[in-house]
Amino acid sequence: MISCVEAKTKAQKKTFERFRHALYRGDPFYVSTVEFNLKMLLYKTTTFAKNAWSLPLLVYDEQVLVAECILVHDSHTDFLQMAYFEALPNAQGAVESLKDYAKDMARRLGLGRVIVGLCGHLSYGVGLSLDMTAPNTFDSTYTKTYYPAFFEDGEIHTMRAYRSESHILQDKFASRTPRISVRPIEMRKFREEMALFRELTEQTIGKTFLYAQTEPHHFEEIIGEMSFFLKAENILFAFDGERPVGFLFWHPDYCEVLPKGKQNSLLAIAIRYIAKQKQIKTVKVNAIGAISGYAGRVTEALLHEMSRYTAHYTYVETNFVWDENRPSRLLNDSLFAEPFRRFAVWEYRI
Repeated sequence: MISCVEAKTKAQKKTFERFRHALYRGDPFYVSTVEFNLKMLLYKTTTFAKNAWSLPLLVYDEQVLVAECILVHDSHTDFLQMAYFEALPNAQGAVESLKDYAKDMARRLGLGRVIVGLCGHLSYGVGLSLDMTAPNTFDSTYTKTYYPAFFEDGEIHTMRAYRSESHILQDKFASRTPRISVRPIEMRKFREEMALFRELTEQTIGKTFLYAQTEPHHFEEIIGEMSFFLKAENILFAFDGERPVGFLFWHPDYCEVLPKGKQNSLLAIAIRYIAKQKQIKTVKVNAIGAISGYAGRVTEALLHEMSRYTAHYTYVETNFVWDENRPSRLLNDSLFAEPFRRFAVWEYRI
């Protein structure tokens, strides 16, 4: 007998975490940095998590826990999410029950769609893995590659991440774009700088499929969690005169020096990073945005400025790019080598 149980108590939420931990224990492609965003949502520790409607679900088959997810509805969207989905192999019956539960809840909330593969908000991570040939990068998702088979009855939306040798990108931006100036953030004004980051994100990435408007302190909270690791040059702002016209968020791939297939605390990550940061070979382009009419010039200026700090790295990898976003896909096709990772979300209209 299959049953869906709402995980409302602290003990039930710990069960939710333990199921995920056991599922990925020893997995050579799994680095646990996404866990921090999961805990923010599960225990409602951020503004986003407190304002969003959410319901963790545990699915049992004959009293054995076989699947789970967190149903999430952000009031800025018209869909219900099946976020942080996890399941054992051969759990199709339990997954069908989970999908039916989500669709019924969406109807009760007056929503017309269910989306599988988000992590609460696009900035928290997105996509179930379609393939995986290397451990996940920092701030990217990784899920079991048998998951897509559970959702073959849904409408698929695919995305890709790109990877190139860093010198290829550096050679493309040997000169600076006239009139576009670039500066790093001012760390002593972190709150004000994150407000500008949010403003530019809303104007640029805010047009991306499934993106939702953010609350005022959204990025201050989630990027603030990384403040120990961040340097000012990791966030760059582009200006046309006094007008802000774009931004770039990049950082080393901290996951390269973290243990795989086990849980990592923030303290453990910090210690490992301090001891082994010179061993990191990959730079992650986490997010880049240019306001309308500035895409080419601003992208060129930002990547040129980034290359000043990244010459000693071997590789550059992007965050996800929607295959449906033809301009961004073509831009990345021209800048990088072949796509390196593929992800997807699934849409159910009800």
